[in-house]
Amino acid sequence: MKHLKSSFFFSLLFAVVIMVSCKNDQKAPVTAQPDSVNNLQAVVPSTDTTANASAAAQGDFDQIPLVDNYAQGKKQLPEADRKAKMFEQIKFRGKGAEERKLGIQMASKGDLNGAIEQFSKSIEIFQRNPDAYFYRGKAKWELKDYKGADEDFTQSIRIRPMQAAYYYYRGQMYLELQRYSEALSDFSATIERAPNYTDAINYKGVVLAKLGKHQEAIAAYDEAIAKVPTHALAYYNKGTSLASLKKFNEADDMFTRSLNLDPDYTQAYVNRGNCRFMLERFIDATDDYTRAVTRQPGNAETYYNRAFAYQRTGKKTEACDDWKKAVELGHRNAVNMLEKYCK
Repeated sequence: MKHLKSSFFFSLLFAVVIMVSCKNDQKAPVTAQPDSVNNLQAVVPSTDTTANASAAAQGDFDQIPLVDNYAQGKKQLPEADRKAKMFEQIKFRGKGAEERKLGIQMASKGDLNGAIEQFSKSIEIFQRNPDAYFYRGKAKWELKDYKGADEDFTQSIRIRPMQAAYYYYRGQMYLELQRYSEALSDFSATIERAPNYTDAINYKGVVLAKLGKHQEAIAAYDEAIAKVPTHALAYYNKGTSLASLKKFNEADDMFTRSLNLDPDYTQAYVNRGNCRFMLERFIDATDDYTRAVTRQPGNAETYYNRAFAYQRTGKKTEACDDWKKAVELGHRNAVNMLEKYCK
């Protein structure tokens, strides 16, 4: 699992890896099979959102918008647009609002400790303001102070239990910590408060898949797709769960739908290539891996996988070239393949 490496309030990228058992049941020639064919990735969306406008509290609480990563009829929002939209729509209200606003500005520039100081000042001004705890919790999370972040997120929920954002981000943190049951509870709570927030629905599916509940995960992805038919990530993630159930043809279709919506989605080419390899469509698999390395030439795993597809089609020279490239990029298993098949 990759850790968060994003500016505090404006950017969030969280990749979750779902290990999928993709052993080929059919007998094949005595050749090697890529270990990494067994690893399909389920991805959760980048998002800068925190709360649904319809659920935003009135009075002295901040109004923080929920902006879906995929809007109806539109592709994924560009990073810069999400940042601008997020900042423009926050309504700072009540006591300590200036301190909270300054804290978010500082955190977005990388000064997380300074931001925490401002959020703490806001709490000193008014201890019952949940947004100050929420913002401080998010800053602590980025600093890997998980205990402190958990305490602050939880306190924000105690004060304002109907705010979807608090559950949503605590759920993301629990997901990062592999506390899947708690993450599932928080994403479910988010959806109860913001039923049309498809990013939370997508996250719920990812957590269910991590728990091995792939049929339930597929139902969650279908719900996200029904609400936003252009949700490329939901199609992609549905594909990973179908692959885990060894439904490779159906998984192939989902990865294709994801790519139709987002033709530059590199990992979707990789995973579709993995499925096609398992279906013994080796030439098609090679084509997908080639599309992936064209878009992401530094990915050792894709060269490693393509080598096996080349090998299955009798292209030993190309296979050895790819294993060599994978070794240059740091892939350890490729060393063994070179020694075994390319001398």
